[in-house]
Amino acid sequence: MSDLADRMKADALEAQRFSRKHLVLELDFSEHSIDQIESHVDTVEYAIKGGLSDENVDMLSRIWGAYIGESLRKQCGGEWLDEAGSLRLQTGKGSATPQAHVRQRLTAGGQHLGDYFRETIKQL
Repeated sequence: MSDLADRMKADALEAQRFSRKHLVLELDFSEHSIDQIESHVDTVEYAIKGGLSDENVDMLSRIWGAYIGESLRKQCGGEWLDEAGSLRLQTGKGSATPQAHVRQRLTAGGQHLGDYFRETIKQL
């Protein structure tokens, strides 16, 4: 297993710990758990010190993106790739960039995380 795959698994576990501690959510890599994250996206800034500071947006993008990516990988297979700092999950049918999507959702609204998950499964 690659170092990047190990890092994504560790970040996904960190997402579970963070969400349990700060949002009282139990994440289980299911579609429902992605919807649970979405239900807290617009209020997460009130649950963590510093609100949606640049550092917190970076952290949430990293851990929630890894969590969504690992949830996708468990259902669709694939491998993580890092191309010039841009992380993506690659399968034989296509690729997904969940960290970038989480960042977009946190900073500019963007697509509902559960909808992104469901649409991406169809593509991968």
